Amino acid sequence: MAIRKTSAIALTGITLAATSSFALAQQQPDGLYSADQLLDAEVYMQGSDKSVGEIDDVILDNNMSIKSFVVETENDFGLDGQSYVVQPNQLSVETLQGDKATEPEYRITLNAEGQELGGYPVYNDTWWNTAQTQASDAWEQTKESASNAWTRIKEGTSDLIDSTRDATSDAADDTGDAAENAADETEDAADDATN
Repeated sequence: MAIRKTSAIALTGITLAATSSFALAQQQPDGLYSADQLLDAEVYMQGSDKSVGEIDDVILDNNMSIKSFVVETENDFGLDGQSYVVQPNQLSVETLQGDKATEPEYRITLNAEGQELGGYPVYNDTWWNTAQTQASDAWEQTKESASNAWTRIKEGTSDLIDSTRDATSDAADDTGDAAENAADETEDAADDATN
């Protein structure tokens, strides 16, 4: 099995604890996880002590949050040594006692059994291009929705301001008319009183 260390991932200092969907198999979470040590960590099926492969890659989204893991399989369980895309909530991590605190060892358990992993998306160019297109489309829809919401708020606020302005103007006109009528009546009453 190919061993690959991705130093760019390790240098980002990813804190997997920030990813709420990442399940922890131990009693007390560590709070910090080493991406460098997660890469190449053995992956086991639920209820099995036989490794099906290892973590080969960590896929991040635009926010640098973990989107998924890539599990590179061995030629066991009929998986033909392919790599599969697994969501964080489909894995649990157990921290094993290591020699150094900065080099922890992990046991990754896939919450599936045997050949179920073969039903996960295969990690290849087609998957990557599709996932990238979907992420881009989702971003565009989010921007469009936000823009539409802003436009509706702006129009609603403008309508409210116009309505308030009209109501204020009408009230001022009514007040002016009432004051003018009162002045006329006062003048008429004064004329009647002097006559």
